[in-house]
Amino acid sequence: MTRLAVAGATGAMGELIVQAAEEDGFTVLPLSRSQGVDLLSAEGLDAKLEGVSAVIDASQVVSPVAEDPVTPILKGAENLVAASRSAGVSRLVMLSINGVQDEGLRQFPFYDARCRQEEVVADSGLAHTIVRSSQWFEFALNPAAVVEEDDVVRAQNWQIQPAAALSVARYVVRAAAGDHGDGVVTVCGPERMRLPELTEAVLRHRGDERPVTIEAAPLPGMDNGSLLAPSDADLVGPDLEEWLRDQGQRAR
Repeated sequence: MTRLAVAGATGAMGELIVQAAEEDGFTVLPLSRSQGVDLLSAEGLDAKLEGVSAVIDASQVVSPVAEDPVTPILKGAENLVAASRSAGVSRLVMLSINGVQDEGLRQFPFYDARCRQEEVVADSGLAHTIVRSSQWFEFALNPAAVVEEDDVVRAQNWQIQPAAALSVARYVVRAAAGDHGDGVVTVCGPERMRLPELTEAVLRHRGDERPVTIEAAPLPGMDNGSLLAPSDADLVGPDLEEWLRDQGQRAR
């Protein structure tokens, strides 16, 4: 059984990746502080990667709104690359964000940090797959772009093509198995929409009737199509209606 290490295994996406990997027959080794691993100091990394065939980096070592996300993100990436090389890991998979390569969007420090992280992985000398993912349906109420108040919800007017987080997790696991080859690949959902539309759909599905007001996106790249699927992207279901229906079934 292939041994797969997952950095960021206790995060929202990390947990889904672990679930998908175990369903796929992998033996999963979580790389997290709770497991004695610190990406920023490299503590515990070497021991955890012994005998590991592939590593998925879904870590988030710093908040997206941190004043300086670049320094910690690059430090964690460099430590993971060095430990992977030392352990003879056969493939490194990085979960990135569709659009980080856009110069306009790189004005957002977190996107710039992710773009630079991609460069670290690309220059690692390891067989690697960088998976650029669209936003997820779960982004509908993310405080990075949506503010909830007692009587109204304010959503920034991002133009997006969201996917289900679990579908992205499964895609990332197959990348670790080598199914998506080397280099950069992009995975997005099947439908284009505006974030306020997604926010309103999720609220109504929950029986929440608060009106959704539209606010300008802080960067042009967020509403000019830069976050939509490129022509060579892989599109994964479900669509929004199917995803909402599935959320209702899970809640029962």
